[in-house]
Amino acid sequence: MHPDRNRWYILAACVFANLVSGAAYASSVFKRPMMEHLGCTEQQWALAFSLTLAFLPVGMLMSGRLVDTGRPRAAVMLGALLMGLGAFLAGFADSLWWLYLTFGVMMSLGNGSSYGAVIAVSVRWFPDRRGMASGLTVGALGFGTAIIAPFAQWLLQRPGLGVLGMFRVLGVTFFAVLALSSLMMKNPPAYFCGECDDRSTGSDLKWSKMLTRPRFWLLYVLYAFGVFSGLMVISQAATIAQEMTHLSKAAAAGVVALLGLANAGGRVAWGAVSDRIGRLPSLALMFLVTMAAMFSLPALAAERATLMVAVAVIGLCFGGYLGTFPSLCADSFGAANAAVNYALLFSAFSVAALAGPWVAARFAEGAGGYAAAFRVAGVVCAAGLALSLSALRRQSGRISPPEQDSRQESAVSSSN
Repeated sequence: MHPDRNRWYILAACVFANLVSGAAYASSVFKRPMMEHLGCTEQQWALAFSLTLAFLPVGMLMSGRLVDTGRPRAAVMLGALLMGLGAFLAGFADSLWWLYLTFGVMMSLGNGSSYGAVIAVSVRWFPDRRGMASGLTVGALGFGTAIIAPFAQWLLQRPGLGVLGMFRVLGVTFFAVLALSSLMMKNPPAYFCGECDDRSTGSDLKWSKMLTRPRFWLLYVLYAFGVFSGLMVISQAATIAQEMTHLSKAAAAGVVALLGLANAGGRVAWGAVSDRIGRLPSLALMFLVTMAAMFSLPALAAERATLMVAVAVIGLCFGGYLGTFPSLCADSFGAANAAVNYALLFSAFSVAALAGPWVAARFAEGAGGYAAAFRVAGVVCAAGLALSLSALRRQSGRISPPEQDSRQESAVSSSN
């Protein structure tokens, strides 16, 4: 089969694999049943949620070497084993520590292993359309959340199954999806260049060189600031819908599903937009929109319709950050070492995964409530917006065509 045609089948397999990667984003659906089962507090659950995201970069680093040495199939299969087994064993949780180990650490490592592998494979097969490829691949995670949330709610309602049985069913499902997807995973041939419009800045940097570049640390901070707000809302979405908007459990699951769909749509849409107007201008727009939404959320959460609008906007931008940074990383540091390089950049996501849910839970249990937490998130967005605009000003105020964008961004890096 001609490589140009083959790459679309491989991209489809990458999309299919990432459908299960949104499991953590659906966790607010089964948060209350699990808290009741274990008798834990909001902050204790927030740590479980954070762990299932915080170890993603570790899993990505575990698989990164496999991908970069031509074994992406093994990397995805490793993810299938760890994520499937982690979810299945969470179905036997009788203590917080067991939940942290299985739902938290094991699922996170497996998720990271498969997630990092499929992103690296997709951007390598589409050097000419990196924003589109990474957007579709990571966008599948959001669509997966929209599927997993109502599926988990349905499992919770099955007689004799409960929250532990739900985890066991999800574990088997996760393993099956990732194992099937792994069969299609492979790197492109060395000579492959798609439509030969590679937008990287030139040389492919290894991780040790990348960490010495000021540009990496700028992107690191921007990544952490960008996803902070979305992770805060995702970790508490069902609870916010029930406590602030007074929705039923089923309706709250619908809010979580909408958040997943918006998350998916944002990854695809913003990834494509960043191909056209440039990565940094796209980030600045996302920070501006997210900031406005977070400051307005306490008022918008009063009614179901306005809550849905706010959740959709936040989800679109959250997905946008995740859809833009993989291609931005490949643009800045090359695609040859993309798996390991992006894993290191993605650790910024873990910082936000620990901070965002903790801030939300801390304020929820205190006098400030969610409204105060939302204002904190708005301030973080404002800081991200200022950093993005500062970087754009260093480009002499010009927003250039995409084919020139990476070279100008490289100049920003050296000027820093």
